[in-house]
Amino acid sequence: MKVKVRFFAVFRDIVGKNELTLSFKEKLTVAKLLKHIRSSFPEINRYIDEYEIEPIIVLVNGKPASENMMLKNGDEVAVFPPAAGGVGEGKIVKYDVSLETIINDMRKNKEFERAGAVVIFVGFVKGVVGNKKVYALSYEAYEPYASEKLREIVNEALRREGVIDVRVYHKIMSLKPKEPTVYIVVAAVSRQVAFDVAREVLERVKKEVPIWKLEIRENGEYWVIGNGKRVPRPRKG
Repeated sequence: MKVKVRFFAVFRDIVGKNELTLSFKEKLTVAKLLKHIRSSFPEINRYIDEYEIEPIIVLVNGKPASENMMLKNGDEVAVFPPAAGGVGEGKIVKYDVSLETIINDMRKNKEFERAGAVVIFVGFVKGVVGNKKVYALSYEAYEPYASEKLREIVNEALRREGVIDVRVYHKIMSLKPKEPTVYIVVAAVSRQVAFDVAREVLERVKKEVPIWKLEIRENGEYWVIGNGKRVPRPRKG
């Protein structure tokens, strides 16, 4: 049987390719596949141990998979580290978002007459990290799963009592310091609900959506994974 394995972020750097097609003679579980990958690329093991890169996230054909899941011929397996750390709308975008346009669109919603507050969160690229100058952040995402996960987070937030509208837009591109990266806008019946939900949505986007950022700064390049952990980018040769 053959499976296609796609690698992201620091794992892609170590493997040196975006994807590999692997052949196996015996039945294969996700756990056995991970063991094979780690034995084939010892540098992955070193990074996992040294930088505590856990848990390894595995998607099979775009859906979360447990380690005991049996794989089939032709399956696509995505392997990546924890993500860097999404009416209602959640989108991956490559352009600046107009907050005025978003709020005006929210006001067209008949339910908006119940709104008592709109909370807006905008994340920006830091110009200095650890006393080191940052030149750029380069974002990447695993699609279409990233967009699907953003929509899931938005839809679940909309079911919260008192929530009227939720919008999340995350940029996937190379960005420089002071440029916006993510927009979260929540309309609710009260400011307390709006603040609480905006904060919860932000934390879920950071932890659950497969988005990573490569931080390019004066002392080197670092993958930002998990809860803000910075891992030096592997170098080949």
